[in-house]
Amino acid sequence: MKKVFLVVVLFCCAPACFAQLTQQQKIADFKALAGLYDKNYGPYDWKKQVFGFDLLNIRPWLDQVEDSPNDLAFYDICVRYVASLHDSHDEFILPSEYEAFLPITADLYDGKVLIDFVDTTVLDPTVFTFTVGDELVSVDDVRVNTWIHVLGPYSVNGSGNALSRERLAIATILDRFQGWYTFASNIQPGASAEVVIRNQSTGKTATFSIPWQTIFLPLLEEGPVPNPKAFLSSDSHGFASNRLRSMKESAQLAKNPWHAWSGVPAYRRLRTAAGRTSAVPTAPSTRRLRQFSAKWPNHVLAGGLSPFDSFFPLFNPPPGFQLRLGAGPADEFLSGTFPVGNQTIGFIRIPSFSPGSEANAVQQFQNEITFFQQNTGGLVVDIMGNGGGDGCYVNLLAQYLIPTTFQPLRLQLRATENWVEDFEISLFDAEIIGASQDTINTLANALSETLQALAQNRGNTVPTDALSPAACFLTGGALYPPATDASGNNLAYTKPIVVLTNNFTLSAAEFFGATLQDAQRVTVYGTRSDGGGGNVVEYNATPYSEGHSRVTLSLGIRNHNVSSPGFPSAPFIENIGVVPDVQADFQTRANLFTGGQPFIAGFSTLINKLITTGHP
Repeated sequence: MKKVFLVVVLFCCAPACFAQLTQQQKIADFKALAGLYDKNYGPYDWKKQVFGFDLLNIRPWLDQVEDSPNDLAFYDICVRYVASLHDSHDEFILPSEYEAFLPITADLYDGKVLIDFVDTTVLDPTVFTFTVGDELVSVDDVRVNTWIHVLGPYSVNGSGNALSRERLAIATILDRFQGWYTFASNIQPGASAEVVIRNQSTGKTATFSIPWQTIFLPLLEEGPVPNPKAFLSSDSHGFASNRLRSMKESAQLAKNPWHAWSGVPAYRRLRTAAGRTSAVPTAPSTRRLRQFSAKWPNHVLAGGLSPFDSFFPLFNPPPGFQLRLGAGPADEFLSGTFPVGNQTIGFIRIPSFSPGSEANAVQQFQNEITFFQQNTGGLVVDIMGNGGGDGCYVNLLAQYLIPTTFQPLRLQLRATENWVEDFEISLFDAEIIGASQDTINTLANALSETLQALAQNRGNTVPTDALSPAACFLTGGALYPPATDASGNNLAYTKPIVVLTNNFTLSAAEFFGATLQDAQRVTVYGTRSDGGGGNVVEYNATPYSEGHSRVTLSLGIRNHNVSSPGFPSAPFIENIGVVPDVQADFQTRANLFTGGQPFIAGFSTLINKLITTGHP
């Protein structure tokens, strides 16, 4: 509370206003943003085909920029321009950490927006008499369905998937983070929201005045700077929050039915790439190729805006579950076994593909798979809510689940000189260390393909082996062998596998699921994944307004076309996602009130059937 109070004091003492950006500066910034996407954006043609959006047609946007009355209006034009791509990896990010949130969360269950958490340490239950399962009707006289429509463009990490976009818009109703939602600053410290809630038992509605909780300083406008006569990296300042988890995850930890480690997981302690260690030597130039993940803010958000990378499964443990990994501070996974009929089933949750220590994670995964191979009849792998991470680490783990040589997903790159330099350096390094001819040839082919595309007008490469062993680790060629021990014995799991997904399975996690599915190695159970289908890099995008933007540089290419409602058949993950073999929606009232019992029963029945009959 002291930190929040300090923010309020500084906010009140701050200058009443700064000078606004000039029209010239706003036009220059928007052209810089559009140029960034013109030069680097990989799925340009796909977005024109599917959504009819041409990012190069900027005249209507420049008209809005010229008419924008203030800095926040300009920021919002940039946000909506990037959001028009319908790309879960791409967003314009304001230089602000300001967050205003209500001490409740809500989500979509059986098509209705239901409250699924109430912080009773803040809201007295005798005064605020609503509870989990009651329906959110309106906030500040605006109906929930209207809010969902209005807040759709601010659904960071979910713009490419209609369900993800809707769920994140619901989260934004109750949790306004200004880095993603331009007008969060409209909520002043000390303000309250008028919230209408429908009781699940009586059907009657009641109105509650709920105080907003705030942290950090709101962004109202940019500071003045003169125009160059001839006509920076952004840095947001604030006070660190001591929040380590979202409200809902903290409540789950308080119950802790999995008996897991209650501290900060290893992968969250080392969130940045610089803090990670690799299991094998990694080509320095491939770091750009390895970024396949959700956007993380600089502080943990309170509500449901960042539903990724929780160490805990969304559901309670299956009956009879025995924990193996997950109770220790260095554990990268939560794993164990549970009985289904006469079978012992293995379970492992992969919370993130950005491990705290890649070497430690791979060794733990190997140990678990070795145990499961010897002691279980089937395996359930949980990647629900996994926000992705390192694209090459994906294939290291896949080697323990595919007992034959396999093809990783290829990348269709938007060819630029940066990519040419990346492959040149990798090829140079490979020759210096005396890599095999297979490695040399694979890298030389990737370089040649990039140069050919670069010679074309805004050219994309053919599907390129950018995630191959050669490109990732300067060893091998285009294909991955199964994992083996020092004696050459195959260590990969050979029994039936079920992979759990939902619409917040994103990016590298989707590459993982697609790779296993393409190898015909797994049965995917759940809902269609998010559809973030390329590598992504964050740039300092707008020098005057200090905005950042993430840009997708490629399209992941599968080994066959995939069909999904609303999209043409294509070999992409982008927007299409990983389509489950067996559909099962976790977002139901029954799962909400029972810790996911119907969902658990469903995947338990499925893995048992795969063991006993060989098919779903």
